Amino acid sequence: MLPMTMFFIFAAVVVLLFLGVSTAVTMGFASIATYLFAGGDPARLFLVPQRMFSQVSGITLMSIPFFLLMGNLMSVGGISKSLFGFGRVCLGHRWGGLSNAAIAASIVMAAMSGSAAACAAGIGLIAISEMTRAGYSRSFSCATIAAGGALGPIIPPSITLILYAGLTSTSVNSLFEAGALPGLLLGLSFMVWSSYISYKNNYAKAAPEPYAVRWAAFKEAFWALLTPVIVIGGIFAGLFTATEAAAVASLYVMFLGFCITKTLHVKDLPRIFWETVEQTAKVMFVIATAGFFQFVLLYTRIPQETIGFITANFSTMTPVILLIIAILVIMGCFMEGTAILLITVPIFVPLAKSFGYDVTQLGIVMCIALAIGVLTPPVGLNLYVLSSITGEHVMNIAKDAVGYVLIMILMAIAVAFVPELSVGFAQLIGE
Repeated sequence: MLPMTMFFIFAAVVVLLFLGVSTAVTMGFASIATYLFAGGDPARLFLVPQRMFSQVSGITLMSIPFFLLMGNLMSVGGISKSLFGFGRVCLGHRWGGLSNAAIAASIVMAAMSGSAAACAAGIGLIAISEMTRAGYSRSFSCATIAAGGALGPIIPPSITLILYAGLTSTSVNSLFEAGALPGLLLGLSFMVWSSYISYKNNYAKAAPEPYAVRWAAFKEAFWALLTPVIVIGGIFAGLFTATEAAAVASLYVMFLGFCITKTLHVKDLPRIFWETVEQTAKVMFVIATAGFFQFVLLYTRIPQETIGFITANFSTMTPVILLIIAILVIMGCFMEGTAILLITVPIFVPLAKSFGYDVTQLGIVMCIALAIGVLTPPVGLNLYVLSSITGEHVMNIAKDAVGYVLIMILMAIAVAFVPELSVGFAQLIGE
C-alpha cells in the first residue's frame, strides 16, 4: 500500500503543478486526496485549518513580510544603480570587470532582499545594457546576472532559509551564519568564472577610472552598502533577531528612498504595501498548506518507511547526501523551489537525523541545490526574468549559465562534506 500512496501523492503534486495550479492549492488538494486515499477518516478533516494555522503562527515567519517589503522598497529606491555603479568604476578595467561588478552588486542585493528573482531583476535592469554596449554577448550578460540572482536564496537574509527554519524548528540565526561563507564563496567563484569567459572571448575592458571618480561612486553607494551591515551585522552581533533586523532594515531602506536617493515618494507607498501584502499572502498560504501536508506524510508513514529502507541499504550518509543533492537538482528543473522544499523537508530531515547529520548543514546544502533551479530550464525563474527584460531566448541564457550551474553543484557537494564551510563558520562567529 505504501508504494502506491507515495506514487499517488507525488504524482498528484507533479500533475497539478504542470497544469498550472498554484503551489498552495496543489499542496492542499494533494494532501486531502492522499489522506482519503490512504483510508483517513473524512470526519477528521477539521484538522486542516488547525494544522494550517499552527504552521504559520510561529514568530520565525514574521520576518518574511518585512524582507519582502524591503525588496519592494529597493526596487524603486535606486539602490541597485548605485551598487552597480560603484562596482563598475572599481572593477571595470579588469577582465570580466563589468560582469564582476554585476555579481558584486548581486551579492550586496542578496544580503538585502533574500529573493533570487528580485536580485536578478534589480541588477539586470541596470547592468545588461551597459555590458552589451561594452561588447559582452547578451546571453552571457543575462546568464551572469541570473547566476548572481541565484545568490539571493543563499546569502542571508534568505527567505528559503527562513522557510526551512520554520519547517524544522531550526534557529534562523544559525542558518544565516552557516549560509554566509558558502554564499560569498559562490559569488567569488562566479567572478573567477566570468573573468575566464571574458578573457577567453576577449570582452572589452574599460579604462581605469581615477580615484576621484571611485570615491564619488563610493559616497553614492555608501548608504546602500550599510543595509547588509545593519541586517547581517545586527543578527550576527546578537543585536536583532531575524524579524527585528528585517523590520529595522525596511525602515532604513524607506529612509534611503525618501531622504538620500529621493526616488521614493509617498504616492508609491500604497502600491508597495499592497504588493507586499499580496506576496506575503501567497507565501504564507503555501506554508500553511504545508502544515497539513506534513501531517499526511506522517499519517501515511512515508518518512518512516523511507528512512527504514535507506538505512537498511546504506551504512553511511555519503551516498545519501549525494542522492539528496541529485534529487533536488533534478526536481528544480521542473518545480518551483518552495514547493520542493515543502515536499522534501519532512522526508530528508528525519533521514539526515537518523544518520546523525547536522540539520543546519543539511539546510545549507538543500538551499544551494534548490537555488540551482532558478538557472535550469524549463522552469528556471531567473532565466525567464532576464529573458523578459532583454528579449534574449531562454535557452541561449541557459546555455551560458551551465558553468555557473556546475559551480553551484560543486559548492553544494563541498558544503555537504566539509562542515567547516557552514556550521563550522557559524560556530566561529558565535564564539
